[in-house]
Amino acid sequence: MTLRRLLAVAALVATQAPAARAASYETPNFVVDAPTAELARRFGEAAEAYRREKAEQWLGREMPPWPRRCPLRVEVTMGSAGGATHFTFGGDANNRPAVTSQRMEIRGDAQQLLNSVLPHEVTHTVLAHHFGRPVPRWADEGGSVLSENEAERFSHDVRCREILNAGKAFRLATLFRMVEYPRDMHVLYAQGYSVTDYLVRRGGDGRDGRGKLLQFLGAGMRGNTPESWDAAARTVYGFDSVDALEKGWLEALRTPPTRAVARDAAPARPAATTAAAAAARTELRSSAAPAVPVLEPPVRAARGTAPDAEPVGRPTTPRPAVAPDYPPPVLGPPEFPRR
Repeated sequence: MTLRRLLAVAALVATQAPAARAASYETPNFVVDAPTAELARRFGEAAEAYRREKAEQWLGREMPPWPRRCPLRVEVTMGSAGGATHFTFGGDANNRPAVTSQRMEIRGDAQQLLNSVLPHEVTHTVLAHHFGRPVPRWADEGGSVLSENEAERFSHDVRCREILNAGKAFRLATLFRMVEYPRDMHVLYAQGYSVTDYLVRRGGDGRDGRGKLLQFLGAGMRGNTPESWDAAARTVYGFDSVDALEKGWLEALRTPPTRAVARDAAPARPAATTAAAAAARTELRSSAAPAVPVLEPPVRAARGTAPDAEPVGRPTTPRPAVAPDYPPPVLGPPEFPRR
C-alpha cells in the first residue's frame, strides 16, 4: 500500500472513530455505555423509570439510591435479544445482607431492548436488593418474566403446558430449593413463570399478590429445606404443604386461559415488558407429548379481539359441567432426595 493510501485510510479511521466509540451517560443509579450519546441517554432514563416502576409494583415504594451506580452496557445488534445482570452479595455497614456490586449487559434490537429486555433485568435488581442475597432461580426468573409483554407471557404459558405434557417439569419441592440453573434452562423459565404467576394471582390484586410472594420466598429461603417451604406454604397461602400447593397449581392449569394476541404497535412509554432469555426459547429436545394431553394449551384469541372480550381464565367455548378425566401429570424426578 502506498504512503498516500496509508494516509487516506488513517484519515478515514480518524473521522469515523468518534462514531464507533461507545458513549456514556450517568443517571443517579446507572452509568450507561451505548453506541451513541442519544441511545445512552434513552437507556439511562428508561432504566431509572423502570427502577421506580418495578420497586413500586413489588415493594410499594421506591428503592433508596444505590451507593454505587450500576454499570449498564448496551450492545445494539440485529440478532436475538437477551441480557444478564450479575451480582455479588455481602453485608452492609450494619452487617445486614446486601448487594455489594452489580452490572448489567443487554444486547439486541434497540426498541426491543428498551421495551422488553431492560425491564426484565431491572426486576432482577429489585428482587436482589430486597433480599440482599441470591433469590431462588425459579422466582427470580419467573418474577422478571411477569414484566414481559402479553405475547411473551402467553408463550411461556404454552411452553409450561408442553413441558408438563412431556413429563419434563420439576416437582415443586425440588424447584423451590434450586439455587443454581438446571441443565434445561427453558424448563426453569417456563415453569418458574407459571408458578410465580399462579402465586401472585392467588395472593391478591395489585401489589398484594407480589407482596405475598415476597413473604413466601423469605420464609422458604430460611434454611431452604423441605420443612421451611412447607411452613411457608401453610403460613402465606394456606396449603398444608408444598405438595398441596403443587396440586392447586396444576388444577388451575386445567382451565386454559384466553389471551388476545399482542398488538405490534410500540408503547408510548416504557412498558412492563421483557424478552425471555434465549434459553427460554430453546425448542424441547425431548420426545413429543403423549397422545392424550395432560393440560390443554391456552386459547389464543383472534387478532384484534379486545383483551377484555375473553377474560383471563375463561375458555372461549363452553366447557362441560364435569371436567374431562385427564391422566395425572408426570413431573420429572427431583434432582436430590427430599428429606
